[in-house]
Amino acid sequence: MSAAEEDALYLDYAVRWRPGHALPGRHTSRLSGAGGHFRAYRPFWQVPDARQIDVRRSIMNPFDQIMVRQTDDRTSISVVIAADVSRSMQPTQASENLRTVARIAQAAARSAHRAGDAFGLIGFDTAPRADLYLPPSRSRGATAAALKSLRVLHPDGKTAAGITNLAAFLPSRRCLVILASDFLFTPELLERALKTLAPHDVAPIVFHESREREIPGSGLMRLQDSETGEKRLYLMRPALARRWQTARAHWRTNLENIFLRHCRPAFHVEGKLDLARLGEHLLEC
Repeated sequence: MSAAEEDALYLDYAVRWRPGHALPGRHTSRLSGAGGHFRAYRPFWQVPDARQIDVRRSIMNPFDQIMVRQTDDRTSISVVIAADVSRSMQPTQASENLRTVARIAQAAARSAHRAGDAFGLIGFDTAPRADLYLPPSRSRGATAAALKSLRVLHPDGKTAAGITNLAAFLPSRRCLVILASDFLFTPELLERALKTLAPHDVAPIVFHESREREIPGSGLMRLQDSETGEKRLYLMRPALARRWQTARAHWRTNLENIFLRHCRPAFHVEGKLDLARLGEHLLEC
């Protein structure tokens, strides 16, 4: 495997908040410690850490105080992939949504382990699934087993209602939750779910079905509901096609507004996944 191919298996991410625990890692903590970013100079009596005494600053101090460099500690976080595995996410001739989710999960796991972070996985359809649940862990063996279960899954859940129960499976400490779904459910359900996830840093990834953007202007069409499997025959007319596109644009705008109220802006997957661009998104937002 070349260096470029090896790098492509990683997913960059960053958080804007500061964890409040002392587990070693690469993220800036709220706690002070050695080896992090410089915060300020403090008198020794405020920060009694002899390792951080700054001789030059102490000599220059007009009050003859011993001065100490105070730095932010570096700590770790938990990264959790919350994956919609309901029937609408199953692979088709025009879509590989679930395979793409598995690829994202593998890249995120590799990045988390490289950074010293814990990686977790929660698959959900009508409810969070026990066979696709991995609490945040640094065990590469446990991670590999969970990712294998995700890759070989054949979705059969009719809905993604389990999204409202994700919070019960997350750690009490704040973590980065990468929420992957096509979000083909009611705005009310999404609002309720994101409110329960408010203590965490949620980064949504929205998957789009290419066939939904390619509705012809006229002719007979047999459409299938992605969740229920129900099929209906429609006579597509230009006016109906325009209504379809208008409704889809409204759905996307409404989705973006919900995300902006509750979490990070969404990353949209339309066609083939660009893992590098997803990483840039997770670093910037």
